Amino acid sequence: MLRLVVVAAALIAAMLPAQAATPLKIGIGLTKPPYIMAPASDLPGFEYEIAEKALAASGYRMQAEQLPPARALALMRADRLDGMLTVDEGIGGAHHFSEPYIHYQNVAVTLTARGIRLRHVDDLLQYSVAAFQNAHLLLGEPFRQMAMRHRNYREHPQQVTQNRLLFSGRVDVVVGDRLIFRYLTRELESPLPVAQAVEYHALFPASPRRAVFRDAAVRDAFNAGLKTIRRNGVYAAIAKKYQSLLEP
Repeated sequence: MLRLVVVAAALIAAMLPAQAATPLKIGIGLTKPPYIMAPASDLPGFEYEIAEKALAASGYRMQAEQLPPARALALMRADRLDGMLTVDEGIGGAHHFSEPYIHYQNVAVTLTARGIRLRHVDDLLQYSVAAFQNAHLLLGEPFRQMAMRHRNYREHPQQVTQNRLLFSGRVDVVVGDRLIFRYLTRELESPLPVAQAVEYHALFPASPRRAVFRDAAVRDAFNAGLKTIRRNGVYAAIAKKYQSLLEP
């Protein structure tokens, strides 16, 4: 009889849902495909999925809130968010930064047919340049100095604008993340000649991005989860999925 009771209890336990993961409110930034996709997209985004799976591997459930970075930081400091993505330690504060979980790669992009050669940041002074918003603050002191001296340098809040300017021949060089540029090129409307070959000029080092959390224990759990998904192949599978979006 006791054996039957034990077996019945085990069966009931197996049918019950697993203990719910602890929810965390995380600021994820505005749409920036393929890292953070538009809300209506079938996929959440490369960066979104990496953070989500790293937290899940340590027993947390990410409740994403799409916010401008400055707004997310203000909410963090007011203890109204548990964390935020896509930061570096330059934001300061007493919160807890994760290990880098993703790297952005900013490049200068030109049309191959133009034959432009760029080896140093100051080479940009010879050409008209369109960059993403606040690039002069994020790409290092040499770039900031160049931008201050440049007479035909502009920054644009919508990065797709850079792609349009380049393929329409209205600007010589655009500066931005390589994956974002490739993704947005696929989204451009005709009749822009987007089939033109482009050159990527590696003028900038890779830019590591971290998550930041109010609780050091959550930061440690995120780091542990990140190691887990790197080790078990989940990270590589996510990267491959988003890379496939950019194939011709």
